[in-house]
Amino acid sequence: MKKIILLFSFILLILVFPHESFAQETSNQHERVMIGIDPGTELTELKKYTEDIHHVFNQISVVSATIPAANKEIIKKLPHVKWIEDDPEIQTEAQQTNWGLPQVVPQQSKALGLTGKGVKIALIDTGVNEKHPDLNIAGGVSFVEYTKSYEDDNGHGTHVAGIIGALDNDIGTVGVAPDAELYAIKALDAAGNGRQADMIAGIEWAINHQVDIINISITSKEGSTALKQELEKAYSKGILIVAAAGNTLKPLPLGTDILYPARYPSVIGVGSIDQNGQHSSFSYTGDSLEVVAPGNKIYSTYYNPLTDTEDDYAYDTGTSMATPFVTGTLALYKQQFPTLQSSRIRSLLQTNAIDLGAPGKDPVYGYGLVQAPKSTKLPALTDLKADAWYTDEINYLVENKIIEGYPDGTFHPEELVTRAEAVTMIGKTLSYDGTQQRTVFSDVAPTFYASGYIAKANANGIITGYENNQFKPQDPIIRGDVALIFQRAYGYTNSQKAAFSDVKPTMYYYEAVNALKDAHISNGYENGTFLPNQPITRAEFAVFVARQLNDEFKLK
Repeated sequence: MKKIILLFSFILLILVFPHESFAQETSNQHERVMIGIDPGTELTELKKYTEDIHHVFNQISVVSATIPAANKEIIKKLPHVKWIEDDPEIQTEAQQTNWGLPQVVPQQSKALGLTGKGVKIALIDTGVNEKHPDLNIAGGVSFVEYTKSYEDDNGHGTHVAGIIGALDNDIGTVGVAPDAELYAIKALDAAGNGRQADMIAGIEWAINHQVDIINISITSKEGSTALKQELEKAYSKGILIVAAAGNTLKPLPLGTDILYPARYPSVIGVGSIDQNGQHSSFSYTGDSLEVVAPGNKIYSTYYNPLTDTEDDYAYDTGTSMATPFVTGTLALYKQQFPTLQSSRIRSLLQTNAIDLGAPGKDPVYGYGLVQAPKSTKLPALTDLKADAWYTDEINYLVENKIIEGYPDGTFHPEELVTRAEAVTMIGKTLSYDGTQQRTVFSDVAPTFYASGYIAKANANGIITGYENNQFKPQDPIIRGDVALIFQRAYGYTNSQKAAFSDVKPTMYYYEAVNALKDAHISNGYENGTFLPNQPITRAEFAVFVARQLNDEFKLK
């Protein structure tokens, strides 16, 4: 029979043990440190002043060691030592069904059939219960000193593993990416405590084994040069890194940022939301927060060392639980777009998130609630949501070289179209020569990017200027003028048939707006209005253009 374990007493152990181990360490006058050295340095001299060397990180030329406290200043002065820093403590971020899965993988995403197949994920944690019948672990390693086994003796790592990759079978629960390859990297002990050096060793192992994603449901209140360098090394090799924002039991002061390693730019920092889509009270916030995911009372695989039962399940709460939701989601993106650069996948994760809280990215929700892929098509520009109402049309225009977006690969769909941008798009659909040239308008310089299209459109009677011989190219264009330009450019027949309640016969664009509806370009708004004096967004204008060029996009 499956067991559901509520983790009240065990959580107390996790919270209390770090203080006990710290007191013991300081009383012995020893320190755990990380030492930056010159590449290729022989360690013979350094070993004289250490008690034990735990790890040698070849990727970043750093040594992890335990030293007598009195030797710290001596080591600093050795010829090939560049720096020496404390090796801060790290710990799991768990506080205490799976309701979170449909929030992250809605039905539209589920229909794509993505399972994370072929994606390699490393979990740096307390290890994983390899014998759990709902998990399939591809391999792993231990960096804690008391065991060579990556078997979980805490439960935290097994819980995280299930959120990512619990098998899609007839038992227990199912993960976000049940077919992903999971690798257990044990860097924390049975109490959920460890050292940054062990986490760094895990990251280096993941680099050497060419994983795609690293999940770090671990936090530290302090960063370090070695940790930052190792994370940057992993990210430079195309590995996506996801880490917990951190948990707190009391209100945080204004201006607090999330914990390490989630705070580093190379890492996707993850906060938590509850079942109501609201910020979890325990979840750290800050400018470095990237996205949020479900973190309250998450049901997943578990291992309870008190009962030593192999097929346990449990509820747990924390940003540790939110983090693997994001990791699993990234695995689905990697499977869907296997040749896409990791930076582009990270951008898709941000763009496709459901915006929560204040509009845009904010310190409480980041870019919003993470979402699995909802389309097999990759948006042509980086800030287009795959399932947005305008994405297919904009993709079509990009493919046909009608629009290019901005130099950074974005489109800014909700921004307003300027008069110059509108004429440029129309001109490209008519195959105008856009070579820059003089125009009849005093405010359009010959070197202006749209001058060629403006000159040609004016010569063909598609546009006119204002009475003072100006065109006002950078002003937003209103919807009524868009209808007039479309009518002139594409030869719509004037229509006296009243189409919209707010477009009166006395308005100069009356017949053109009616004609726009007859051409199946626009039906206006649900309340029967067209809002002719309202500026049009880049997305709206692009959709109008796509409908003009391709009958598949036209309204029925």
